[in-house]
Amino acid sequence: MKKVVLDMDTGVDDALAIVLAMNAPELDVVAITTVAGNVSVEKCTRNSLLLTEILQPDDPPPVAEGASTPLVKQLVTAPEVHGPDGLGGELGTLPTPSRPRLEVPAHEVLTALPRECPGEITLVATGPLTNVARALREDRTGMALCERLVIMGGAFGVPGNTGPVAEFNFYVDPEAAQIVMDSGLDITLVPLDVTTATILTREVLEGYRGTGGDAKRRPGRDLGAILYRALDYYIRYQLKESGLDAGYMHDPLAVASVIEPSIVTATTGRVEVVPGGKDRGRSFAHPPGPGGPEVRIATSVDARTFARLLGRGVLSPTFGL
Repeated sequence: MKKVVLDMDTGVDDALAIVLAMNAPELDVVAITTVAGNVSVEKCTRNSLLLTEILQPDDPPPVAEGASTPLVKQLVTAPEVHGPDGLGGELGTLPTPSRPRLEVPAHEVLTALPRECPGEITLVATGPLTNVARALREDRTGMALCERLVIMGGAFGVPGNTGPVAEFNFYVDPEAAQIVMDSGLDITLVPLDVTTATILTREVLEGYRGTGGDAKRRPGRDLGAILYRALDYYIRYQLKESGLDAGYMHDPLAVASVIEPSIVTATTGRVEVVPGGKDRGRSFAHPPGPGGPEVRIATSVDARTFARLLGRGVLSPTFGL
């Protein structure tokens, strides 16, 4: 089993990524760290604690809370996409987790675990890169002991999802994104260019729904009800925004590419992130060569294989079909 740490701003698609990772026989989720993004970091932590203890009640992975604000910018959140609580509902409609978060801050966890297991940790980052940048600033040697980083972020040949040109995670903390892109670590970037080719349609969701039940009811600790309500909200937002009766599986694709690396093909390049102005968060891929470290950038995806992994790891076990 491959040891993974998930660093995320736990909204709807991050929640699916957690379920996919924890249900994958190929992966061992050793910790989750949270960062402000889709919602506040406190809500991200609550969501992560709740999901992990439902999925693995006997021995859930620890959850550490991270940055509450970006390195430089003011925080931008997306409750219109993920709901006020990050999981498609109003505050107070989900139960309180039964265990506390770690006392150690997220960026320290991100450097301590690779030191404990050098060369064995894959970090999957699906939110703004604030925690990762802080970890690099404070202990680059520890971060360099990760086997690799898989990052959901950026948009190159497709429109952004936060304004016309920027992907949300890079927009929220462009300074952190640039620090990470310049780190020289082994990085695979999973941008909107491939995540927007992986969708979960309303039709497929309803086919799997099973115990999902009424999206309006109080879901309690029923994982099917929690995820159905979250996905219902997420898909309704996309339908209103673009006419697409489906939700983009941005963050689950990042996890899927660790489960089955051949699911994406990639090119190599240097990534530049615009820090501010009208193009804030915009990402550019420059050809390999002098000028800075290179990363792998996913350019295509096997959507059929992804759908199989999502069905196997999330939809079937969650909705009982």
